[in-house]
Amino acid sequence: ALVGGTVINPADGKMMPNATVVINGDKIENVTMGKQSAAALGKQIDCAGKFILPGYIDTHIHFFQSGDLFTRPDGADLNSVRPYKDEVAWVKSHLNDVFARYLRSGITSVVDVGGPFWNFEVRNLANATAKAPRVAVAGPLISSVSREKLDLGDPPIVKIDTPDQAREFVRKLAAQKPDLVKIWYIVDKDHPVDSFRPIVRATVEESHARKLRVAVHATELETARAAIEEGADVLVHSVIDKPVDDAFVKLLKDRHTILCPTLVVFER
Repeated sequence: ALVGGTVINPADGKMMPNATVVINGDKIENVTMGKQSAAALGKQIDCAGKFILPGYIDTHIHFFQSGDLFTRPDGADLNSVRPYKDEVAWVKSHLNDVFARYLRSGITSVVDVGGPFWNFEVRNLANATAKAPRVAVAGPLISSVSREKLDLGDPPIVKIDTPDQAREFVRKLAAQKPDLVKIWYIVDKDHPVDSFRPIVRATVEESHARKLRVAVHATELETARAAIEEGADVLVHSVIDKPVDDAFVKLLKDRHTILCPTLVVFER
């Protein structure tokens, strides 16, 4: 039992001071206030002066990215300083430390929203590791653009050119039992919003036919709107190009689309 701490209930925002949390195996059996019978509690952990709350869920991570300067050569190519293959090898060799650091930060579940096929090996490793968060993963991102500098033979981003290619790739992903399928909906003057919509539609249809949810990177208002209209289950970023309108908010609510804001700081 966890004894004497202050429990925070995220469901209603209320706090329970001097609480006792009774745990049996991997289940929380009871949460009460005040002292309880010591004999009934078994092993006790003194939590006086501490807060007790559910584990955090990080809903937007990428295991293949370390977060340092060398992790995205498609954005800042520093291969001359540290080869990208060495960067990826380092990431793979430090996964157990990454797992442990999540737990030390209070994060007990993570969602990897896209990476190489070895993402599925990461999930297997986490499932077999005592000190690891629960891990949900997507495989390679279905994309409107390519990123050759990230391709070491198992690319995290795969350019898809036709709806048929999208369906075939979803079937390939489905064999790995992903927790979700990810679309990287990148638009620019050469890749307008509407040109990729048929591929988004095909990806969603093929995924939903296999009971797989679809998450979409769509950071412009019209791109995000198109993704929702085509059936996206999750948007993994906020809209950043302009304020959202009431119609967009209504569409989100009507379609029950989850929005993960993935907050970042911009300098303008």
